Amino acid sequence: MPFTANRVWRQSPMETRVSASKIFWAESSNGRKQFVYAALAKAKSVREISVRRSPIERLVNWTAATLTLPDQVVNEMLQDYLLHEHRATIVSFLELLAIPHSNGMIEDGFDTASLPKERVQEAARTLLASADRPAAELYLKYLVVQGGPWAAIEEALPTGE
Repeated sequence: MPFTANRVWRQSPMETRVSASKIFWAESSNGRKQFVYAALAKAKSVREISVRRSPIERLVNWTAATLTLPDQVVNEMLQDYLLHEHRATIVSFLELLAIPHSNGMIEDGFDTASLPKERVQEAARTLLASADRPAAELYLKYLVVQGGPWAAIEEALPTGE
């Protein structure tokens, strides 16, 4: 089964989804929130206006408990969560691959397609052996969803994931 943002979301522990949801509701633009209001209303079988009027704590919990949200929104929530909570993991991976970056953000102009598959997989295995394996797994799964040279990481991930 191919990795999708929603699959990664569903496999993530509830605490991770709650943290990602808190970041989303605290920092996202109204435009990004519109998609989630509609998705939550549908998932909870309530009117969208009721969702919009809900307190932030309820929105966080509903978002974390909803296992199917718009893929683009889930992808952005995972990215924001990783950048907030696990930037060191991202930096470690980029440094393993000698990718120029600014605090975990790949510098413009770097062609990730130039990375050899074997090197990407070896860096993934090294990251998985790190002290923060759950963060490493989440980040690597997130990268697989992005495709391109990162798709090769799936072969380095533990089976059954």
